[in-house]
Amino acid sequence: MAVKHSERDSSGFGILSHEVKDNVYMMGRSGFIYTAPWIDTRDTRPPSAAVLLSVGEGRFTVSAGGQEWRGRAILVPPFVPRSLLAANVPLVCFHVMPASPHYDALNGLAKGRISLLDRGQFGHLEQELEALFWGGLPACEAEEVYQEVLRVPFRHMPVPPRVDPRAGRLRTLLEAQPEVSLAQLAEQLGVSYFWASRVISDVFGMSLRDYKAWRKLQRVFELLHSDRSITEIAHAAGFTDSAHLSRTYQRWFGQPPSYSRNRRYVRILRCW
Repeated sequence: MAVKHSERDSSGFGILSHEVKDNVYMMGRSGFIYTAPWIDTRDTRPPSAAVLLSVGEGRFTVSAGGQEWRGRAILVPPFVPRSLLAANVPLVCFHVMPASPHYDALNGLAKGRISLLDRGQFGHLEQELEALFWGGLPACEAEEVYQEVLRVPFRHMPVPPRVDPRAGRLRTLLEAQPEVSLAQLAEQLGVSYFWASRVISDVFGMSLRDYKAWRKLQRVFELLHSDRSITEIAHAAGFTDSAHLSRTYQRWFGQPPSYSRNRRYVRILRCW
């Protein structure tokens, strides 16, 4: 593909948008599939666990903590600060958000570590991955491919311990009380402040502060492709202003919300 540098977005996306758009297949609150012909992001910290797959023979690189993983299939746990370089490498990324019923299990499987996967284990999905990349897979089929991709790592990696039994109660408490403080949560769990913090980190792989920020971003996702302005979306989601929203969004996803909603660069497909 011919690179057109004048169209490159500062976020590290969009450099080939004149030839191939990015695609987002939305799976409701559970997650999404993101495809792009070129990604170059630095120090992002997404709240999602992700399975990253190249289309074709190209390899991409994930860097974190002074280490690099280079391959055609990589599993990345949530909230791990990392960089991603897929220069002219078609990529299909399967993101699993904290609201997904698969999140706890996939987070447990990853165990906080980035892992190279065998790309051949996804060979039976080659045609579907190609169609996803070009934006040509029907929404109903995209949902089926999403579920199948998430099943593959469990067939070939050591099975993690069963999901932490505290996860269900924690989710119930946090869903019912979005603004609960850590001290209040500790009291309701019958543990110390320290242990409440530890439990949240163990169960969700994130702090209470990150969990609350993610809840706000859920609202952003619901409104991002509406006719509302970024400022209106920021206020509706509980952010101080559009700058606060943009900083958080960029830190997590490596692109500003204005890019994500720009139909010149990104095609949106809803799968629910």
